[in-house]
Amino acid sequence: MRKKLLFAVLLSLSLSSCSSGDEDVQEVTTTVNNNDGDLMPTQLLKIIVGLEKDDPFGFDYYEVFTYDNQRKLVKVDKKRGTQLFQVYLNLNYSGNTVIVENRSYDPNIKILKNTTVYTLNNNGKVIEKYVPSPSFNGQVTYGSRKYYYEYDGQNKLQKIILKYPDIVPGTPSYSYLKELERVDLFFYEGNNLKRIVSQSAEDYNSNFNIKQETIFSDYDMAKNPFKKLGLIESYFYRSLSENNYRNLKVYNYDEEGTKTLVSEQGWSFRYDQNNQLLLSDN
Repeated sequence: MRKKLLFAVLLSLSLSSCSSGDEDVQEVTTTVNNNDGDLMPTQLLKIIVGLEKDDPFGFDYYEVFTYDNQRKLVKVDKKRGTQLFQVYLNLNYSGNTVIVENRSYDPNIKILKNTTVYTLNNNGKVIEKYVPSPSFNGQVTYGSRKYYYEYDGQNKLQKIILKYPDIVPGTPSYSYLKELERVDLFFYEGNNLKRIVSQSAEDYNSNFNIKQETIFSDYDMAKNPFKKLGLIESYFYRSLSENNYRNLKVYNYDEEGTKTLVSEQGWSFRYDQNNQLLLSDN
């Protein structure tokens, strides 16, 4: 029997080092409008959408979003009360390339940058994502990842292909790691993401039954405030829809096609008088 692969569909953004700073942050409005019609959230109480796995910051912190004069996200801070944490996420744009990595206000704090490099097309859509392999004590770990994005004629994401460019015949663990190459297929209902089907590239090319399916459902009617946040991994899936899903289920399928529920998560969002999603506790 072939080895069943469990695909990590839900990605998390992790920061390994942090501390609190003494900088005051002005209270800002939850969202503002801009010329392209997308909302630009300025702060978000993180627990509203859910904490990251093994989140080191607790449950009562805000993410604060900064944009440039072209309405592009350029920085994500974290704060508790009026104090900023010392570690923040920086987004640097150069032509069609965006480098996303952790930085610190304190040069004495050692952090993992967790660098990700995005390549955009002329419509501002991601067409490639590169995650360099970290090295430990000068040893390369062969863990570099490249994601290739494909869209339909309406600029809806249809497919992501994950490859490991460092894994070639002769490299350590080639026989296992080459199977981690993955294909994610995206399906929509109207303008909202309905499901993602994930398979190893080998299984996808052979129409094998082993796969993982992620179902997004119970959408509200509120405008999506996460469209500008798609380069933050934890908001990527939310950025793809017109509205906001409130239920997520993950299923695994085995060699015989038997379906097993792996996880389920639900959200009870609050809304303002205009039926728009509230991103703070005020």
